[in-house]
Amino acid sequence: MFFIAFFGMQDKEKHIGTCNNVICKSCEMFGRYEVYKYYRYFHLFFIPLFRWNVRYLVKASCCGSLFELDPAVGKEFEKNPDTEIRSEHLQPIRSRMPYKHCPSCNTDVPSDFSYCPYCGGKL
Repeated sequence: MFFIAFFGMQDKEKHIGTCNNVICKSCEMFGRYEVYKYYRYFHLFFIPLFRWNVRYLVKASCCGSLFELDPAVGKEFEKNPDTEIRSEHLQPIRSRMPYKHCPSCNTDVPSDFSYCPYCGGKL
């Protein structure tokens, strides 16, 4: 007996575009945002019939932080890639700071250090 499934559910990730020349909400560095659309859909014979659970996610190029974008702004960005993405449109999901700041010698130190390698001060 041979069984083939003709229907099912699947998750989809779609790269919508980039937003250049922005200041990151997490690390306050200059960089760009990569905008993605995530959703789940039901298909019949590999033809998508309807989708739900649509989310717009933004990844920062400078520190790798991940944000959820306001759905209204995400739909507008999907239609017009020149739409401005402001920090109030973003909700943080995961923040990753690549550097810690040493208060003693005023330098940036990689985040895996507990003490500054330059002056020995506690971070």
